[in-house]
This record gives sequence, structure tokens and C-alpha cells, in this order.
Amino acid sequence: MIGWILLLTGLLATSEVLDRLQFPASQMILGLAAGAVLAITGRLPAPLPRPISIGVQAMMGVLMGSYLEPSLLSSIGVALLPVLGITVATLVVSVLVAMVFARCTRIPLPTAVLGLLAGGSAAVVSCADELDADSRQVAFMQYLRVMLVALSAPLVTHLLGRGSSGEEAAPVLSRVTNPDLPHWMIVGRGDQIAGLCIAIMLGLIGLRLAHLLRIPSPALIGPMLLTAAITAMGISHGYAPTNLFRELLFVLIGFDVGARFTRSTVMAMARMIPGMTLAIAVLSAAIAALAYLLSRCVALNLSDLYLATTPGGINAVLATAQDMGANMPLITSVQSVRLVLMVAMVPIVARLFRRRAPTPAPATAAPVPVAASWEDPR
Repeated sequence: MIGWILLLTGLLATSEVLDRLQFPASQMILGLAAGAVLAITGRLPAPLPRPISIGVQAMMGVLMGSYLEPSLLSSIGVALLPVLGITVATLVVSVLVAMVFARCTRIPLPTAVLGLLAGGSAAVVSCADELDADSRQVAFMQYLRVMLVALSAPLVTHLLGRGSSGEEAAPVLSRVTNPDLPHWMIVGRGDQIAGLCIAIMLGLIGLRLAHLLRIPSPALIGPMLLTAAITAMGISHGYAPTNLFRELLFVLIGFDVGARFTRSTVMAMARMIPGMTLAIAVLSAAIAALAYLLSRCVALNLSDLYLATTPGGINAVLATAQDMGANMPLITSVQSVRLVLMVAMVPIVARLFRRRAPTPAPATAAPVPVAASWEDPR
């Protein structure tokens, strides 16, 4: 227990420094790297108990569901329908790029689909194992995408310019999380005990309902759907994990995945970086083209639409948008809707392609595909 406390404290403190340097997805990437280093060097502490892993997924579901706020959606106005259409098109483009990538690299299709899905990286990684995908490959692809998009977004947005179409939208404040709370608070309201109790109850009830309804990935999807419904109806507020608690969730998910790495896994994925980078570039270009087409139909700036639809981590994109004075209500609402849609569709899409995937051929003397060395040793 002392070892875990010291480890997590050190990771959270380091991620805080990286956040101040505007490093994208610092908690997940730092946890992933720390887990991988400890696993490869043989100094890994005892694994997290399964109830804690399930609890982390449930709280992640509560966090994802809290993004769906009607006040943010209504701020878009008449552009809501075409924007939602682009969100659905983004899912289709992600799947098509993943299919081509899987065929070219021999990576299992469910793993490729989850790895290149444009949205909800933390949630996708947390439920990868339940969908028969290699969570290490999925995490590596997801956070390579987040880093590349986050690093390129300021430059691309600057090249596109702020434009002159439309008026600047008035800021729309979130009702779920109070942005003025101190960093040490763990839920989005002043009464921490009440907010935490609501989050725990949403997690437990959502998990139970998901089991009763046989929803795939119940620990994540059940609490997310229940929280999304509560958020949309405005029944309660201030229950979303925030600040320190949210960062801890990201660190734990990243560390759990990183702890499964081996030296052969690291070498294999390093060889896949050029192919992954090309696939991410194609995905980003295709989604940018969708944003351009949308800009021709609605009176919104192309730079704002690019940030709203770009396949980068929602936190990294929002930080970039705020620094550049972009249309925050538009970007927040579109990114949030896409996040919820992507996470909700993950089990359906992954299981659909898993059933259609060809049965692997028996081992022969031929060279072994790269993906074979990535099988989870557990």
C-alpha cells in the first residue's frame, strides 16, 4: 500500500508539471510509460485488485456521461443537425481507415478499430480487454493519435485563420463541473461528500442495469448511459470526477495497460510507428475535409470547425481552443457528443468486426506476423 501511494503521488505530481507545459494527455501517457518501465525492468508492484479496476471503469463512465449537457448543445443553434451528421461521418471514416490499416499490417480488426477510433481514448483503452482487443496496441495507437493531433492543432488552426464569418459565441458554462473549484477537490461541486456519493451510486446502479440488460462492457457503458440521461434531464449536478480524482483515474488506466508491456512488445510497436503515423495522418486529413465541407454549409469559422471535429483528445483540443480564443461552446459540445457516441458504439462496432474477422491460420515455418508477438502473456 505504501508503495502504491508513493508511486501514484509521484505520477500525479509529475503529470501536474507536464500539464503546465501543455503536454497532451499527460496522466494517461505518464501512467502508461511508468507501468511499461516497471514491467520491463521487473520491478512492478502487485497488480490492482479487480474490484478497483471495475470501479475505475465505472467512474470513467460517469465522467464520460457528464459531458452531454443540453445547454452546450443548444448553444450551437441551427447548425446542430449538420454538426451531428459530421459526428456520425467521423465514426464511419475511423472504421474505414482502421479496416485498411488492419489489412496492411495484419493487426486484428477489433484492435485496429479501437486503436483508430476518433474519440474517447481513455474509455476505449479501459474496455479494450473485454472486447478481445490488445489493450497495449490500442493504448499505443490512441495516444500516438492524441499526441500528433494535439501538437499539430495550434499550427493548423493558425494557418486556417480565425476567419470573419459569424459572431463570437458567448461563453456557456458547464452545470456539471464548477471550473472555479480548487485543484484538490475531486468532484464538480462544493459539497464533496454529496457529489462523490452521487457518482458512486450512478456507477453502481449503471453497472447493475447494464448486467441486467446484457449491455457490452457493463462497467463503462452502463454508468455512462445512466449519467448521460441524468445530465440531459438536469436532475442533479456536481457529480462528475474532476481535477485530482479525474487525473487519478487516467493515471490508473494508463498504468494498468503499461504494466502488460514486454520488451518484445515495445520493439514490435516501435516498428509500427511509421504505419500508425500514416494511418493517423489519413484519418486527420479525412476529418479535416469533412470540416471543410461543413464550413461551406453553415456560417461557422473553418478553424473552429476543425478544432470541433479534429480526432485529438478532448482535453488537449479544448486547451488549444481556449488559448486561441476559439468558439468554445461549439467545440465543447461537438467534441462531447462525439465522445459519448464513440464510446457507446465501441462494443457494437468491435464485436461486429470481430465476428467477421477471418480465423487465424495455424502456425507454420513462415515468418510470424508482428501482431503475434503482442498477445497478452496473461
